[in-house]
Amino acid sequence: MKKTCKIVSFALLLSMILFLSCKGKEGDGEDSENPEKHEKNPVAVVLTPNTAMRVDPLIFTTRISLLKKGEVAEILDRSSGKKNIGSKRDYWYKVRLNNGLIGWVYGSNLKILDDASRGNIDSYLSQFWEEETAELSKALHGKWWSVNRFNDFTNHCLEIYNDGKYKSYYKGSSKKIEGEYNFDFNKNKIIFLGDTSFSGDLSYVRRGDVYTLYNEEEKHEIKFKMINTNPESDDEVIKSQKEDDDSTVKKEDDEG
Repeated sequence: MKKTCKIVSFALLLSMILFLSCKGKEGDGEDSENPEKHEKNPVAVVLTPNTAMRVDPLIFTTRISLLKKGEVAEILDRSSGKKNIGSKRDYWYKVRLNNGLIGWVYGSNLKILDDASRGNIDSYLSQFWEEETAELSKALHGKWWSVNRFNDFTNHCLEIYNDGKYKSYYKGSSKKIEGEYNFDFNKNKIIFLGDTSFSGDLSYVRRGDVYTLYNEEEKHEIKFKMINTNPESDDEVIKSQKEDDDSTVKKEDDEG
């Protein structure tokens, strides 16, 4: 009788061990299939091109790297208090890049996303780039004319539209080259996807509310300035050119 009881007890103990073991494995499987259940650190999206990552949370410390606009980094820590840089006041954030590099970035250059899921990051980036493209396309919408180093008009005209299209042609030509463009925000460039009357893509620079387009390659040096905000207005072109010509004549008369 005692022997029978021992056998039954052993069998029950063995069954319990097997049950707990299987349950543990099922739990492990659920965790591995649902990684989103694990808590993640918040992430930061870089808002400005050539953003400095530094060794310590101080503006004068060694720069580790320059981050690209739209780059995503994991937030590891935050400075104890906000710091002033120029007119801005914000925290410093300790971040880790996808390549494992770790350093400090000033908060005004970052957008913090508490939801670090892939879907939320992709959704934010999609909206971010759409807004950046729309804003810059609107600012560059207009008629541009090439100028030389003395700011005199030369031979190329460029019409930029805020729907992602452009027209390019030589002065006096009735034939216009049409195409589409996009932006390289980290290099501050307009990328022309078709032909143009000039060579190469154009960089853009903003001073105040005024943009200038240029290509400073040795063989293709060229510069454009906007002459009106209506790409198809010939009257404004003539008026703008006449005002520049009159200004040049007046300057020569004054010097004479």
